[in-house]
Amino acid sequence: CSLSLLMLRNADCRTAYSRYINMPREYSKLLALPAAALLLVASPCVSFQTSKLATRTTSTKIAMTSSSEQQLLKDDLVALASSTRLGFSASRKDWDKAKSIINELSKLSPTEEPAAAYYSDAQATSDDIVPSLAGKWTLIYTDAPDITSLDAPLSIQKLGRIGQECDPPLIKNVIEWKRPSWASSLPFSGDEDSRILQKIVTEGASTPADNPTVDLKLVGLEISGTNGSMEETSSGLVNSLLNGPAALFEQNPIKLQGPLKGPFGKFDILYLDDEMRITKTYQGYYAVNVRQEKGNEWF
Repeated sequence: CSLSLLMLRNADCRTAYSRYINMPREYSKLLALPAAALLLVASPCVSFQTSKLATRTTSTKIAMTSSSEQQLLKDDLVALASSTRLGFSASRKDWDKAKSIINELSKLSPTEEPAAAYYSDAQATSDDIVPSLAGKWTLIYTDAPDITSLDAPLSIQKLGRIGQECDPPLIKNVIEWKRPSWASSLPFSGDEDSRILQKIVTEGASTPADNPTVDLKLVGLEISGTNGSMEETSSGLVNSLLNGPAALFEQNPIKLQGPLKGPFGKFDILYLDDEMRITKTYQGYYAVNVRQEKGNEWF
C-alpha cells in the first residue's frame, strides 16, 4: 500500500517538475532546474603613467561597487527565500519583491556566456569555463505553483530538498522525499533518516547564438533510496519492503532511459556566479539555486 501511494505521489512530482524545467504538459505523460578596455591616448610619458593609474583606480572602484551591490542583492534574496520557506509561503508582495531583486541582479551578472557549459564541443570556448553552470545546485526559492504546492500537510511523503545536477550534456532535476512525522509509528515506513531521491533526467543544449537559453530534451527517470541510520538492509524484495520504500529503492533502484528523446522546454539563465544561479522558465516562473559545497553534497 505504501509503495502504491508512493508511485502515485511520484506522478504528482513529475507534473510539478514539468513546470520547474519547463516541460509542456503533453510530455509529462511520458513519465507515468568581464573585460575592461583601456583607451590609450598619445601623451608625454609622465602623463601616460598618471592616466593609466587613474584608469585602473576608476575600474577598480567600479568593480568593487558592482560586487558590493551584487552581494547586498543576493543577501536580500536569500533572506526573502528563507522567510518564505523557499517561496512556498510567499505572498504576492513577496513575489514582487523577489522579482525586483532578480531584475536588478540580472543586470549585474558577471558571466557573459552562462550557457557555455552546454555548447557543443566544437562551439565551446573553453574547457574550464568559470563561472560554470556545471555542478550540483540546491533550490532556495521559486514561484512556480506546481512546486510550491508539493509541501502538502497531509502528504504520504515529506518533501525534503529540491536540486539540480548539471553534468553536461545531462541536467538531472532532483526531489528528495522523506518519511512524514505522522508515519513514525507505522510499520514498514523506514526511519526518520530514510529518503527517496527522484531524478528527472534531461539533456541540455545551447549555442553562442542562443545564449543564455538552454533547450532541454527528456532522457529518462531515476529513483533511488537511502535507508538512513537503520541497520544494513537484508537483501531480497520482501525484506526490502518490510524496511520501507527507501530500503526498497536502495536495493532496487530504477533507471529508465530509452532511445527516444522528447522536447522538454527551455530556460533562460538570468544570473550566474560561483555561488548562485537564477533561471526563468519560458512560462515566466523563477528558480534561484545555490551551488552545493564540495564535501557537503546531499545527492
